[in-house]
Amino acid sequence: MAVNGKALAAVTIGSVFVWSGIKGWSILGTIGDIVKGVKPSGTVVNPVQSLAPGAGIGTATQPALAPSSGLAGIAMQYVGHPYRFGGAPGANGENPWDCSSFMNYVVAIKGGKAIPGYAPGKYTGTSHGPPTGSWAIWTGMTTIPRSQVQAGDIILWLGHMGMAVNDAQMISALNPREKTKVTFIDAGVGRGPIVRIGRLS
Repeated sequence: MAVNGKALAAVTIGSVFVWSGIKGWSILGTIGDIVKGVKPSGTVVNPVQSLAPGAGIGTATQPALAPSSGLAGIAMQYVGHPYRFGGAPGANGENPWDCSSFMNYVVAIKGGKAIPGYAPGKYTGTSHGPPTGSWAIWTGMTTIPRSQVQAGDIILWLGHMGMAVNDAQMISALNPREKTKVTFIDAGVGRGPIVRIGRLS
């Protein structure tokens, strides 16, 4: 019986996706290991670099400190917080959240500011609140270029968002395995290019 190359490729790719999902591994890492001919380990090829709380990039030898005040300083207190897609943070941030409900909590509840669809003080955290797409079109932020990013700016991709902690790093809720963590803004944590960078008024 002849082997259908397209069917075999589809089964292989599907198996990689399923296996990576079960193990909580990076799909790119698994594919990279298979291409290299080594046992898959889940390590990412060209990883989204993560940083310890308070670390920055500054220069190669002298890291900058992450902010200790403002909204970015508040957000940094939640490194390691659990992730759940569609999670409502709760009034005290005690529940797992996803990327947008994390931002909703930090900006509205901890920062006392407006978020899409909610005036200051109106979002209580008992629901998820506005998703990433609402933030992308919201008129309550000023759009700024990537070159002007500073701590507290909101960074949006298709399906992902986070908050800059300096001009090179951000904090966001990534997934159940990586939880809430600091990564480099330009490391590609979102889908495709950055859609918008917004500065809160």
